[in-house]
Amino acid sequence: MFLATATVAQNSEKTGALLWRISGNNLAQPSYVFGTHHLFPLSFLETVSGLNSALENTQQVVGELVMGDDMMAMAMQMQSMGMMPHDTTWDMLLSSEDFAFVDEQLAAFFGAGLQAFGVLRPFMINLTFVAALYQQLFPETDPEQSMDGWFQQQAIERGLPVIGLESVEDQMNAIGVGSLVQQAEDFVCALRNIDYAINQAHELNRLYETADLIGLKGMLRAESPCAFSAEQEYALNNARNARWLEKLPGIMAETPSFIAVGALHLVGEVGILYGLAQLGFTVEAVK
Repeated sequence: MFLATATVAQNSEKTGALLWRISGNNLAQPSYVFGTHHLFPLSFLETVSGLNSALENTQQVVGELVMGDDMMAMAMQMQSMGMMPHDTTWDMLLSSEDFAFVDEQLAAFFGAGLQAFGVLRPFMINLTFVAALYQQLFPETDPEQSMDGWFQQQAIERGLPVIGLESVEDQMNAIGVGSLVQQAEDFVCALRNIDYAINQAHELNRLYETADLIGLKGMLRAESPCAFSAEQEYALNNARNARWLEKLPGIMAETPSFIAVGALHLVGEVGILYGLAQLGFTVEAVK
């Protein structure tokens, strides 16, 4: 294992690693940031140089959410927040043609159409569809074993604390930003461009496996037939990163931490690696 110091200049590009050492700025001991992939085989972690050492030399795990307390309660809260308002139905959000198309595609994929799924907000159905599509494309991925959950379980087994950077409500509000009509139209677009989505899934996995953070940033900025609106992109990525960057210095100062968040939160000028460097920390790739 060695450390490659990342330049803290304004135009620096941090790439080539998923595990990063954070030191300096009066930290008594270093912390580490790891970029996860929520739908990637857990066995990949065996290939990450320095990972075990980073876990052993930190005293708590920090995640986007605390996942281990009561997963059933968390799932119920997510489902509750993902329910369609009582005064809204899918046929109010889409044209008759698009309604029939979504109903047909859901029935073909899941064996049940909008009669079953229509109680959910569009973004919840979209999330469910993406997870199921990933499972179909990459059957070696176990949806019950996520990297994020695994890191938190390691802390629990060592008797270490686990803390979250946001609440379930925070995350659901970010994912579900935008009107119901926009969410429904986004889902229609995804279904009508399924080949593009499949290609993007393969490309995302390739970039993640090679720790190409510049490539991941390019994916975020690339033209897409179903691109996020500015409001969605800000809520999903920029705003959450900014809130986390307000919390992380204090968290790391108090306790050496292993911080595991989605890899897309690491990339670019709005990412947490660049943000930590701008705050005066030394950010080094562990390779």
